[in-house]
Amino acid sequence: MNRTRLKRSCAVVLATGVILAGCARSDNSTTSNGSNGTAATGGSTPAGGSTASGPFIDPSTDCKNYKGTAGINGDTIKIGTIRPASGPYAIYDQVTAGVEAYFKAKNASGGIKAGDGKSYKVELVKGDDGYDPGKTLGEAKKLVEQDGVFALDGVIGTEGNLAIRQYLNDGCIPNISLATGSPEWGAADKYPWYISGLPSYATEAHAWAELLKKQKPDAKVALLYQDDDFGKSYQSSFKKAIAGTNIKVIAEQSFNPLSGGTTEAAVTSLSQSGADTFIVGIGGTPCPQTLKFMPATWKPMTFISITCQSKIALSLAGGNDVGVYSAQVTYDPSDPADKGVPAVKQFVTEGQAGGLTQSQIEGGISSAGWGFAALFAKALEGSKTVDRATVMNTLFSLKNASFGLLRDGVTVNTNGSTDPWPVEGFRMVQRTADGWKEVVPVTNYEGQSNSFAVKN
Repeated sequence: MNRTRLKRSCAVVLATGVILAGCARSDNSTTSNGSNGTAATGGSTPAGGSTASGPFIDPSTDCKNYKGTAGINGDTIKIGTIRPASGPYAIYDQVTAGVEAYFKAKNASGGIKAGDGKSYKVELVKGDDGYDPGKTLGEAKKLVEQDGVFALDGVIGTEGNLAIRQYLNDGCIPNISLATGSPEWGAADKYPWYISGLPSYATEAHAWAELLKKQKPDAKVALLYQDDDFGKSYQSSFKKAIAGTNIKVIAEQSFNPLSGGTTEAAVTSLSQSGADTFIVGIGGTPCPQTLKFMPATWKPMTFISITCQSKIALSLAGGNDVGVYSAQVTYDPSDPADKGVPAVKQFVTEGQAGGLTQSQIEGGISSAGWGFAALFAKALEGSKTVDRATVMNTLFSLKNASFGLLRDGVTVNTNGSTDPWPVEGFRMVQRTADGWKEVVPVTNYEGQSNSFAVKN
């Protein structure tokens, strides 16, 4: 299914039985952090736009040959995921370990109680594309057409998810908790079967720029970006965010993630540019290796992607991770400051029950996958009928939800295509020797993520 717009009335009751959110959400916030965001101080109503215009899916008119309960067999739901199990991006296979552990733990305790009153166990089938988008479509077709999955969850990689978007949307097959924050996932009016589990990379870049405006308003920036949609999202969004300021990008280098090479030469070149700020818009193992390649004589204010901030990744930085800045959405099980948080304690207990080792629990990557699985569970819990369209409609009408290890103060609200991003809040942090130091408290950008992106 490919469409340009689905129009639905406010507070629609679908044939599937789910009552969707009302058409309006007012912004009564009185506390602002001065960056077009709302500081998480409580008592504010999240903004989301004025009309719930879609994508409220009616499979009887929006889907051809709709198979709403495919992948459900009795009390078991079969879902799939695709990840790189080998190569320089295999570090992200730990995301899938977290997804798998969540469902194992839930299955062992009786399953996930859905909104229809039944408890479902989840069977996870894994595909491996090696982070090569040329292989992702084949893996997706196998999961759908041979394995018969109900949905995909936690699929790794922007380019891979783009490669299968048309196929999944044409088949009305949910792709939930995308393990990527590409601004492309904001196009929910055209592609309503996709919903991200991360904040938009454009929102991240906006927050970086806001911090620079306060701390280094005349910053000279060296920008290293991954030469694909992932890295270019950071590149274009950051440039948009600094337009009209005294912050200037004075040097840029790109990195091909499929080249098999390293970023060492690019880092050397950027270090000689005279830049006092360094943006690392790349992921996987090449991200922390980039930090390791930074010469001792270059000490810029450095920003890294949310996908690069795990303990496992930063252990590869050769000590050059201390002092870097990043956006942080969730609690960090390895951070001494977070270990006593109830959500972290629950994750440790249930993660062990799901088969995670202590190093995986504290590694910071499996915990992300745990959250991606928890968002799928949240969709089941809120769906009065368990079928593909209802699950997606539930996800696009979340109100004051929470899942996984989200930090207190991070709000989760969606409103169809007007506000298609579940997670739009985070705090800005700086890396210390054993954890993170808060620089800017949790700030929510409800309904604003698409406005930070550069439209193609």
